[in-house]
Amino acid sequence: MNILICSAGRRVRLVQYFKEELQKINGRIIAVDCDVTAPALSYADSFEVVPRISHPNYIQHIKEICAKYDIKAILSLIDPELSLLARYKKEFKKEGITIVVSNKDVVDICFDKYSTYQFLKEHDIPSVKTYVEREKVMEDLMDGTLNFPLIIKPRNGSASLGISKVNTVKELEFFWNNNEELVVQPFINAEEYGVDCFIDLISGVTTNIFTKRKVAMRAGETDKSVAINDQELKQLIQKLISALKPAGPIDVDCFKTGEGFVVSEINPRFGGGYLHAHEMGQNFVENIINNLMGKLNSINEEPYGEGTILVKYDHFIILNSSQSEMSSVDNKLKLQLR
Repeated sequence: MNILICSAGRRVRLVQYFKEELQKINGRIIAVDCDVTAPALSYADSFEVVPRISHPNYIQHIKEICAKYDIKAILSLIDPELSLLARYKKEFKKEGITIVVSNKDVVDICFDKYSTYQFLKEHDIPSVKTYVEREKVMEDLMDGTLNFPLIIKPRNGSASLGISKVNTVKELEFFWNNNEELVVQPFINAEEYGVDCFIDLISGVTTNIFTKRKVAMRAGETDKSVAINDQELKQLIQKLISALKPAGPIDVDCFKTGEGFVVSEINPRFGGGYLHAHEMGQNFVENIINNLMGKLNSINEEPYGEGTILVKYDHFIILNSSQSEMSSVDNKLKLQLR
């Protein structure tokens, strides 16, 4: 069984997790990215450089790679690509290829921050209030319902790109005048939490919920986290999953306020902080492979290392002058790291 990871980027350890699990069944992990220097490419069994996802022939390129490497499943690690792949789930399924992603309606709700807010509000799930109308923002600022500072961000965005904290109406107008596709939220001065979940691709049952408190963030990803076991948070996530009905791995961001937990974002993919869950025995990679082999996953009720701390750190590789393969120096380094 061979699996294709699209937009692999910097997610080296996740590629390694797939490689380790697939080796047990004589499978291979193939990675693609539009950037030949994307670090994760060098750790896959094979890799290809592809056009950007906005290229009109992108899907055709993916189909050709699937044929070349006898791919049985595809997944992406970036939000903008999820909707694109979800659109082609049935088409790829006819070729015996599973795209590991939630249905397109679910992906679209998660990618559009205002749609996320509307969905959560409709299902009585505590959430961060989100505005798209200038008039309503100004009205609530005038009557004290909303106060500075505020957070302004792209309505469709990821990895914390384009997020700004604003303290005055003048600053707010500056961003609005340069980009109409924005949402406004109150600035929440509270601890942030992340939840990694897996929903079985066959049964639709939630088999894994791993909760953590975020200690440090960088470029929208968790740099440090502490594993927790909070039943209130888990119940909130179960309610969310029951209403949304996602599939496979999902990542949910929350804040803990004086009134309890509120959901801020939902990412229907592997989150950047998944490494913590995996190392604590929450093996979503194995779950995916089981499902692809027709096996149901059982609910993982094993206690994980509450209080354990994930700390990420920087590493590097050296590419040769053609930037098409790793240098012999790095190959030796890889062997040492194993």
